[in-house]
Amino acid sequence: MITLEQMKDSMNAGANVLSEDGAVLGPMGQLYVDDATGEPSWVTVATHTMGSPESFAPLRGAVLDGRDVRLPYTHGKVYESPKMSQDGHLSPEEEQHLLRYYGLMPSKDEELAAQEQASVAAPRTQSSRPEGDYSMTRSEEQLRVGTEIRETERVRLVKRVVTEDVTMTVQIRREELVVERVPIKDGTPFYDDGQGTFTEAERERLYSAVETAFNGDTVEVVLYEEKPRVEVDVVPIERVRMRREAHTHDETVSGQVRKEVIETERIEL
Repeated sequence: MITLEQMKDSMNAGANVLSEDGAVLGPMGQLYVDDATGEPSWVTVATHTMGSPESFAPLRGAVLDGRDVRLPYTHGKVYESPKMSQDGHLSPEEEQHLLRYYGLMPSKDEELAAQEQASVAAPRTQSSRPEGDYSMTRSEEQLRVGTEIRETERVRLVKRVVTEDVTMTVQIRREELVVERVPIKDGTPFYDDGQGTFTEAERERLYSAVETAFNGDTVEVVLYEEKPRVEVDVVPIERVRMRREAHTHDETVSGQVRKEVIETERIEL
């Protein structure tokens, strides 16, 4: 039998709870002490994840394996044990339920069978019922369904920079040099269509050109063209925000319950 001091030392050392084959069930949780004797009677172990409650395991038959506590039960036995409220104290009903599960206390069916055998073995002339009392109490189990809140996922808004290629078509203009040769006859330009005369400005340039003939004049013309210019502007596009919504849906659960059935049996005398 593991003493209370040994259990406290193991808990302070961060010991684990082991199954009968030495596999680690999980870290040691809470220690429950018998109210009458003061000896350690139950220990909890975190065999579940995602917020599920810890499993209760009896310390009857448990031994120390170094600092760890080895139970005389398999991993599945402890894993599938009934889950009780961990408020620091086990009620008599909860403890009896756990003891029946681990086989440390006769089940209700076994108790009823023992009572029936005792009643059959007892002399029929003796009866514990009052005269004229022929009633019997029938009991049955009922499902008690509740809900628990657990995390499903964690969502974060993260902004990252993505580079992409953008192709656009823009219309540009440019100037080209066009040379027109117009013959002059008798001081009048001769156009192909036979129309047109010199303006005063053209006549002045014509006379000036005649005066400076054979002087090697040079006339320069500057041509212009447009070039595409690319600039990047940062503009807001959209605002993204998150909010939580609670949705309710119906979910069907099922479980097995036991109930007692009262029948009459006729015994030939």
